[in-house]
Amino acid sequence: MGASTFVVGYTADRRGAEAVALAASIAAGAPAELILAIVLPEHTPFDAHYPGTDHGYGTILGDTVDRWAAEALALVPEGVPCRVVARSAASEAEGLMQIAAEAGAETIVVGAQRRGITGRFTPGSVASALLHSSPVPVALAPVGETDPERSQEGPSRITAFVGTRPGAAAVVRTAAAAAVRRNVPLRVVSLVELDLRADDDGARADLARETEETVASVVASLGVRADVVVAAADTAEEAVEALDWEPREIAVVGSSRLARKRRLFLGSTAQRMLRALPVPLVVVPRGYKPPAP
Repeated sequence: MGASTFVVGYTADRRGAEAVALAASIAAGAPAELILAIVLPEHTPFDAHYPGTDHGYGTILGDTVDRWAAEALALVPEGVPCRVVARSAASEAEGLMQIAAEAGAETIVVGAQRRGITGRFTPGSVASALLHSSPVPVALAPVGETDPERSQEGPSRITAFVGTRPGAAAVVRTAAAAAVRRNVPLRVVSLVELDLRADDDGARADLARETEETVASVVASLGVRADVVVAAADTAEEAVEALDWEPREIAVVGSSRLARKRRLFLGSTAQRMLRALPVPLVVVPRGYKPPAP
């Protein structure tokens, strides 16, 4: 089984530390390497790798990047292979995608913008750009994702969110590959917004049953072992909040069907989920094929 590569968007602040913590947690459960990416403005040409030899920049910027690189490497738990790549690019999102493409990375990991409610997401400009253009999955760390114990123990369960339209198989396949690599359980959840689809209890029960049967058939067709759950509520936010969540769980959701093939585009349901989701989220591009576990 080959090692996975994760590109981590590192900034010398809380957001960067949370991204490193999430990447370390994911890597703790499987053979993996972390590339801690420091992306600098395009008008400051810079390209360096750490650990390594002298990069030849004897400037204030060079000294600053040296310090950031040392701080980033110090955040990674012992035993997790990691290195820092500093690169100039037109934007941070573009630089992360460039580094991911060069390294054949499996996922790009970034932190969320701070909000007052711990455990909730507000994607900043970098995350938003990635969620509308990345060709590889993007993992979002919620605010508060800095628990050292979590970073060392790895995920406890993978939950894949799917619908009944085409595209569910790709999400289940990606989540199943991650679960197999880490030897953790897989849960497949379909959200049903009842207030939009049915008016009486009987119709709601029928809708939930039909949804469960459809999702179960997709899971069975892939030969995957998973618990299939239908989360039914008046809104997507309420359905997410009603689910049980483990402390070290990771959620996976697919890109909107409006996305270009092999690109991300976060749909409206996923955006609403972010308001209530208490665990890290991985968003999978349309048509993405994960490495074989």
